[in-house]
Amino acid sequence: MVFSASTYENFVSERSSSQTRLFAPYLGSRDDFDLIIIGSGFGGGVLADDLAERIGRQKRILVLEAGSYLYPTHIYNVCRFPNANVAKNFACKTFSQEGNEGSEDYIHERPQLNFGGRSIWWSGLIPHIQPWELQFFPDRVRQDLENGLLDKAGASMNESISMGTIAQGITERFQRSPLAEDFIITQTPRALHQPYLNPNGTPREAYFTEPTGVFNTAELLINQVGLSPGVSQGDGPGLFLLLNKFVESVDQINDGHLKYRVNSTDTIDGKPRSFRAKTVILCGGSIESPKLLQRSPIYNNLAPAVKSMVGNGLTDHPTTSELTSFISHMGDLSIPRHAHAKIILYSKGNKGPNKEIRYPFNVEININHEYWHLRENDPSEPGAHNVDGDSRIDFKFSFGNPVYGGNHMDLSAANYVPNMQFRNLSRASHLADSRFPALAGWHKSVDEIWAVLNDVSFKVCSQFLLNGRPARPAGEAWFGTGGKGFGIGTVHHAACSLRMPFRWTYDREFEPDSVVDEDLQVRGMDGLYVCDMSVMPFSSAANPVRTLAALGLRLSERLAARV
Repeated sequence: MVFSASTYENFVSERSSSQTRLFAPYLGSRDDFDLIIIGSGFGGGVLADDLAERIGRQKRILVLEAGSYLYPTHIYNVCRFPNANVAKNFACKTFSQEGNEGSEDYIHERPQLNFGGRSIWWSGLIPHIQPWELQFFPDRVRQDLENGLLDKAGASMNESISMGTIAQGITERFQRSPLAEDFIITQTPRALHQPYLNPNGTPREAYFTEPTGVFNTAELLINQVGLSPGVSQGDGPGLFLLLNKFVESVDQINDGHLKYRVNSTDTIDGKPRSFRAKTVILCGGSIESPKLLQRSPIYNNLAPAVKSMVGNGLTDHPTTSELTSFISHMGDLSIPRHAHAKIILYSKGNKGPNKEIRYPFNVEININHEYWHLRENDPSEPGAHNVDGDSRIDFKFSFGNPVYGGNHMDLSAANYVPNMQFRNLSRASHLADSRFPALAGWHKSVDEIWAVLNDVSFKVCSQFLLNGRPARPAGEAWFGTGGKGFGIGTVHHAACSLRMPFRWTYDREFEPDSVVDEDLQVRGMDGLYVCDMSVMPFSSAANPVRTLAALGLRLSERLAARV
């Protein structure tokens, strides 16, 4: 079989003049490279950019991307349409599944395959994984993440500072509340450039630097490759980029210092093209990278224990539906309709009397509901400045989740669209019986879980006032009633399908086998690495993008020293 543009339903395959006149593809005749990176999303894009800065003047680095150039930046840097709505128009059917949202097995959404990957569609949230969650990571990785790497990742993505004085006032009042005994409370970090602010949130004295908007890897790679024809696209060192190249397989070779051959199909003209490299890094994501590894000849050289884990254990974090309340004040702080705030309550991982984690979740709070809309690109539009009525608060709970071995992709069939089996995360009984005991030692009934969530919800709402009285959920819609429960898992944060050393539960030892080691190298395959969500040993309560960026920076440092 050979991949074509019609293999994945809704896949976009095109080569536009706007792309080739902005940045040129690799035009050289040589097929040998020091490193080949397969994928241009969060994993591949961050890795390629950092490697180019470290060794790009001495080494040859090639990025292969199956998708096309759609946008040169994040969708919010282009228009004000909700990111999720636009992303659905580019969602590709890369797997099949039986059932529907009400079935016992079901995963929601579809991945986007394009230049920049998910980074041109995402929410922009970069919350910080917490120490209790990092206990699911092997020691060397955990220590590196704790010792400044997560902060470095945030800085590399232009981490936001503040949404203003009201947001800061809300945060400070939460920090003085009883909730602070169990939660670290901050403004929600976003990968949103705020060059006008000092680190303490006060305005800078000079406003020369313009904000770049939401972080994305499309811009990183365009800037590295340079304006067409501009930089050399020939046979010397540098970072090179080829789009519309679907990688069919990776072979081992013995050609001097070159160890691997990467075989691709052009998605536009169908022509094959192969490249050779000393080092290859799979960065196609939690669904594509396992598929590529399994259909490659190198799969046959993996140890049986490693083979059995390829594509197994795809895991997402459970999140609840949102509760809504209407508010006017927080103590003496007025919260008008035009105010905005994003607050996150990170669990401290405090233990209960039976050594269970009391609150194995974060609470994400948004004031006035415009979750990700970041630009007023049409100030004259009616309704753009709606400031009437009470302020609105929406909040939800996001749990961590250890690897769930019951989820898997059927990679045995020789096709590109395997069947997916993924346990529906909206089933509270499954979470109560399986996931929460593994995560935190919770042995609670579904009703007891609702009671914990409703207790914290009451404490959150009670910090706010409406007409002089403590706020309550709109319509008295508490968890366990009125359809308020857990949401369906999605592909966008799903991880663990080519995982590093991991533990099944919070209180067990690490398993002896994994697909990649602590350096993200595939077991038994010198020079073959993975750098995407699939390497995670755990699906964190926090959006995993910051953690993946940190792992990309870590791998870049190691590869630069090695090559």
